[in-house]
Amino acid sequence: MGLSSMFTTTGLILAATCLVPATAKPPQPPCPPIPHAALPQGDIHGFRDKHCNAIYLGVPFAASTGGQNRWKAPQDLPKSRSKFQATSYGATCPQAISNDAFTRQDEDCLNLNIWAPSKGKNMPVFVYMYGGAMVTGSSSNPQIQGTNFARNGVVYVNFNTRESIFASPHSSELKTANPDETQNFSILDVEKALDWVHKNIKAFGGNPDHIVFGGHSSGGVQVDHYLWNNPNTFLKGAVEMSANAMSGPAYAPVDEALNAVAEEVGCPKGGNGQLDCLRSKDILDFETKNFNSTFNTWFTPVIDDITRFSDYSARFAAGNYPSHVPMLTGTSNGEGTIFSLVYGAENSNFTSWINTFDADSAHIPEESLIQAYNPNDYATESLRSGIQYGDARFNCPVDYLLDMRSEQQKTWVYRFFGKYDNVVGPPNTAPTHGTEVPFFHGGNECFAALQGVTKAQQALADSTHNWFVQWVKNPAAGPGWDTVDKAEEVVKLGVPGDELARGKAPRSEFNAVCQAVYKPNFPKYPVVQSVAGLVEELLGSA
Repeated sequence: MGLSSMFTTTGLILAATCLVPATAKPPQPPCPPIPHAALPQGDIHGFRDKHCNAIYLGVPFAASTGGQNRWKAPQDLPKSRSKFQATSYGATCPQAISNDAFTRQDEDCLNLNIWAPSKGKNMPVFVYMYGGAMVTGSSSNPQIQGTNFARNGVVYVNFNTRESIFASPHSSELKTANPDETQNFSILDVEKALDWVHKNIKAFGGNPDHIVFGGHSSGGVQVDHYLWNNPNTFLKGAVEMSANAMSGPAYAPVDEALNAVAEEVGCPKGGNGQLDCLRSKDILDFETKNFNSTFNTWFTPVIDDITRFSDYSARFAAGNYPSHVPMLTGTSNGEGTIFSLVYGAENSNFTSWINTFDADSAHIPEESLIQAYNPNDYATESLRSGIQYGDARFNCPVDYLLDMRSEQQKTWVYRFFGKYDNVVGPPNTAPTHGTEVPFFHGGNECFAALQGVTKAQQALADSTHNWFVQWVKNPAAGPGWDTVDKAEEVVKLGVPGDELARGKAPRSEFNAVCQAVYKPNFPKYPVVQSVAGLVEELLGSA
């Protein structure tokens, strides 16, 4: 999945007062008093920004995941009468890949942020989950704040989940001790966060009966996991940007990844008190050179048929999916271009690339992929590999589940063409994976850390955000175009030269390789690939 570190941002955007120009005529009404909400966990005190929005940052929704809670389901917060100052972002969950825009790492990281309109009750709620390959990301990323939503009458929430080894250890020791329980702890974190929102958002002006849940990349995957695990969900709508449950990511066989980390930090292999030893280690002990460069990507949710499943088509046919929830989904027009750079030397030979763990394409015959991606069509071999990755992880999983679900589930599809390299960073990559995220968030403060933002860029953000907010307020009514099952069309957003138009194109214009190469092979996904050889190479062990 796309790495949040590619969202090159600096600084955290906070505004703690309501600014009213002294010379304003007529006088502007003052902001309401400092906002607060009385909850069982305590009295939550926030602040107001210059628009008078009520903001609450770093609000815990579960207990610390440290100590003996490491590799356990998220634990309830104790009841309290204490006062909590929700005026700064909480900690980011431990991870290998981070950037200066994220807050410090700590295991007491299951916290969320709320932006609410200055006044009002029973307002629609949009909950957003960031992307980052299940190994990185933070709700403190300034490109995903909720100022624009609150200004437009929507309560916005984002939150953290555990990442990588702390989220998905895939341990035989845990399996032996608790055979009927999942080790996909980040999926449980999502459940916990949404349960908290459903129970408490009324105190912040939100409507617990009108919650829309959305996410990008691995955040979209988490949205999909939530839907598959909650066929009777209370959600009013769902947004899956660029990814879903068929997107992966890949994971290593039981204990292989955990044993590699254990060896580096001086702990025994699985089944010999490994977890007690690993729980005694500081989070920074895990972040070795090998972990930061390689091992961290091996820890993602596994198929356990408890929270991640092997039989989605059968489950859908049996009604174990909430088809009543309206869905908005889509991709960028160049999902894979950024990944020609992300994986470096690993993808400089296409034939070698498609057989790597990171490519996660072992379910597709090698010859089919070689024929589908003609080298003459790409400027470099790395670009060829990147485009294949974008199809395998993003474009084609979206296309596959459209075929499965859209006749029974109201679904609208977009394709984003906005060509703004300043969002993701590297030149000549946009539109690529993640480019659309701050546009859906409305730009303005979400663009504040970017260089060279133009009026046209903000105009596209305004246009995108406006129709998206209207959809959040009434998902069943649609965003202004036909559902995909009726028209077999997608709507094109941000097309250079006509950026504010919402042109239509047949779905077949974009999905030929998905239908011919990926769709027949998705029932075999994933093929769990051993990393033992790479571990031996990196650690020099037998």
